[in-house]
Amino acid sequence: MIRSIVRSILLLSLSSAPLHAEVVRIEVKSRADILGGKSFGSAGAYEKLSGRIYFAVDPHNSANQIITDIDKAPKNAAGKVEFSSDFYMIKPKDPGRGNGTVLYEVSNRGGKGMIGFFNLSSGSLDPAKAADFGDSFLLEQGFTLLWAGWQFDPPEREGLVRVYAPIAREAGGRAITGLVRSDFVPTEKIYEAPLADRNHIAYAVTNPHDPANVLTVRDSVEGPRRLVPRDQWQFNTDGASIRMVAGFEPKKIYEVVYKSQDPPVVGVGPAAVRDTIAKLKYGSAGELSIAQGAIKRAIAFGISQSGRFLRTYLFYGFNEDESHRKVFDGVMAHVAGSGRGSFNHRFAQPSRDGHPYLNFFYPTDIFPFTDIAQVDPETGVREGLLTHAAKPQLLPRVFYTNSSYEYWGRAASLFHTRVDGLEDAPLMPEVRVYLLAGGQHGVAGFPPSRTIGQQMNNPLDYRWAMRKLLVSMNRWVTDGVEPPPSAYPRVDNGTLVSPDRLRFPRIPDVRVPAVPHKAYRADYGPDFLATGIVTEEPPKLGSAFPILVPLVDADGNEISGIRMPELAVPLATYTGWNLFNGRAGPRDVVSSMQGSFIPFPRTRAERERTNDPRLSVEERYQSREQYLSLVSKAAHELVEKEYLIRADLPRMLEQAGARWDYVMSRASGIP
Repeated sequence: MIRSIVRSILLLSLSSAPLHAEVVRIEVKSRADILGGKSFGSAGAYEKLSGRIYFAVDPHNSANQIITDIDKAPKNAAGKVEFSSDFYMIKPKDPGRGNGTVLYEVSNRGGKGMIGFFNLSSGSLDPAKAADFGDSFLLEQGFTLLWAGWQFDPPEREGLVRVYAPIAREAGGRAITGLVRSDFVPTEKIYEAPLADRNHIAYAVTNPHDPANVLTVRDSVEGPRRLVPRDQWQFNTDGASIRMVAGFEPKKIYEVVYKSQDPPVVGVGPAAVRDTIAKLKYGSAGELSIAQGAIKRAIAFGISQSGRFLRTYLFYGFNEDESHRKVFDGVMAHVAGSGRGSFNHRFAQPSRDGHPYLNFFYPTDIFPFTDIAQVDPETGVREGLLTHAAKPQLLPRVFYTNSSYEYWGRAASLFHTRVDGLEDAPLMPEVRVYLLAGGQHGVAGFPPSRTIGQQMNNPLDYRWAMRKLLVSMNRWVTDGVEPPPSAYPRVDNGTLVSPDRLRFPRIPDVRVPAVPHKAYRADYGPDFLATGIVTEEPPKLGSAFPILVPLVDADGNEISGIRMPELAVPLATYTGWNLFNGRAGPRDVVSSMQGSFIPFPRTRAERERTNDPRLSVEERYQSREQYLSLVSKAAHELVEKEYLIRADLPRMLEQAGARWDYVMSRASGIP
């Protein structure tokens, strides 16, 4: 629970040992060979290590003054702020045989996802079996893999990594209080609800009877709030959940604002990432058997929340360490859309994101969106993601990769258009942008299933392209080899349009979203931008920014971006959106993080019977063999354009064959 964590943090802060570095020490708690010492290409055998890293940072250093409330954190005898973080590493036993690059994954809510993602495996919090490592792609490439905790409040689950942040207090040790907001949307009638998001650790209610504690309910995102009388609801004795005797009604948006105290200094999370990487690049880590010079480069990778973390990390200028050196050489922010997040302000909830019907109005989809500075004509504010605080010489090379979902559910168009949506925004030389056309937020399993949406989830597998992009990023930061050109929808060529110009085909039983997820001008109070203190909960909302979406062809498939072979030679319509099915949410709202897989009719007779405007499979392809030949041709074209790895093609063709068999088999359950 939060109180036990706080006690351990306070004990840590009482240490008075002299400190001379950002990383004070590394404590290795476990160490084991990977797969019995198996050799992986030129990198040889690998091992895994886990433990804790201890930090001490100078609050007067300019690199640390960007941390909200760092001046209010407890100091040790040397005047430094102490904290610690869990870590997990998979590295060559002889680091000199690796490729010289540490690939750091920003843990998504404390987890470990990049092995499953890049190695095409199910993944694991503690990979041990051959199946956990999939095809061992990352190890064969020679990367050192690292996870270090940055989030203070992940669920209390074995194997997750977290940061142990100090508590901010006023002078004399007085507690800091403030407002916290929690919202939730039940899918069925419930009588209790947690104050935290998705099993995370909640900020506890300070005084259950404080008149500042307010519960409201509304029927839609932009609908008026109705006050729930105070005698109809109560906080539970744990201080971390709420109950109502009459029950919370399904598909209503409930929002509670309450007073809490003792905020952790959340911004030490990105500082922990920064200093861990700086230690590996510029120092030595004898505890990890890594000599100085063994790690020459660092690439950061983050999915979803973690991609938004990286955009936030760059916005605040965390890529500069205390010695004013560049930390990450490359950054790959995946499926982050135009978002940032709650990673460096008082009473921040890092887990809170933003979706069409989940987690509303948190500081996620907020101006600025583009890397270059723009002026918002309605507020007069001039800002840019990479011009806000970052020094040009310390900027990493950046890949922004997004699926189609981010354009419908994460306001992705905003990070590469002008504020008014009428023109494309220029990209910096260090930046590449890629749309993984037709994909959903996370690749769905195959065979596909229906979950919260009206259509089957989208299994379009763009991980093959992501593998090549990772190789390209490493070549870019290692040898200066230019990566493949950006591939994304644009205003100037008509491939990025307003939703009312989408021209989606009239497929039977398929409804197109009326509006995508919106990003609003939000006012969190006069102190938010300058000091990271929220005083307006909920925030005051201004107008929404214009959102554009990728144009589609006559089949409903997107025509811009990296078009994977299964999209270029389609058996179905692949979308980044999927409307709620009615059980999980309103039937006219885009469901959270899901896309759609809508197979073509198999035969002309089937097409005519259902009035489907899309050509059937038999009208497109003469046979399975011809279909696979066309897929192979499309794949080879992507290899030539450097969006795919040639060695991956045989397995991609095997995957395409399984798609054909599924779509053409009546046992698949497709009508």
